[in-house]
Amino acid sequence: MQAFEGRVAVVTGAASGMGRAFAERFAREGMKVVLADVQEDALEATVRAMRANELDVIGVPTDVASLPSVEALARAALDRYGRVHVVCNNAGVAGDLDFLGERGRPLWEYSMRDWEWTFGVNVWGVVHGIRVFLPLMLEHGEEGHVVNTASMAGLLSGPTAGIYGTTKHAVVRITEALYYQLGQMNAKVKASVLCPGIINTRIFSSGRNRPDVLWDPGARPSGDEYERRLAEGDAFFAHGLAPEEVAEQVLQAIRDERFYILTRDVPMDRVRMRFDNILATRNPEIPPLPR
Repeated sequence: MQAFEGRVAVVTGAASGMGRAFAERFAREGMKVVLADVQEDALEATVRAMRANELDVIGVPTDVASLPSVEALARAALDRYGRVHVVCNNAGVAGDLDFLGERGRPLWEYSMRDWEWTFGVNVWGVVHGIRVFLPLMLEHGEEGHVVNTASMAGLLSGPTAGIYGTTKHAVVRITEALYYQLGQMNAKVKASVLCPGIINTRIFSSGRNRPDVLWDPGARPSGDEYERRLAEGDAFFAHGLAPEEVAEQVLQAIRDERFYILTRDVPMDRVRMRFDNILATRNPEIPPLPR
């Protein structure tokens, strides 16, 4: 896809972090942008800020885990702009609040609501975006692109972030299938999967947007220790790459029709180790437990 001026992009998780950076970069390229996010106050503030810079954007409160909500997002985009050319299924959450640890919390200790929340946003959000927007994009027959946000966790394995990593592996595989199928059709719509490393976002504290119904009764964490842990996680990610750098990389990948988008901090030696183990049918090395 080479022409961006006047085209329309939809970005989920657009009120902050990478989603906001994508929306701003697309808009500066001359695109009309539909920002979607579940956090309505942050979404409104982002839209106001972008409009103050004379960018052509709208905001649509959206829960990507809900198919009707994503369908409403598509209707709002079409009502305002008529067509959609770029879709970034970017909204994501990290349900494993201890994933910075070396050992990782055992998978069997997480509740079903932990699994449901993380899968609902990270996997079903991508599935809903594909099911709703791809038919519209294929129907109008113009160049287009779908970017699904996975993570370096979708290319790696290990004891931490078991739920989060599982969802991101799913996103990589879903997008690979999408890429092949669009190619078989010789479609003008292309696909990419974004696998970023550590980016300066607030994904560690994404539980702030977790619906009450997806917490076990009495399980919503609070208190000084919880706040300290969130601050520690946010501080860790604050040292990551700037979302604006990722946005520039995504825009260029769309231009180049590049499928795998990996940020420069992804540990390729660990990616290679995993695939070498698979090719050699060798058991993964179990890391030492912290002392």
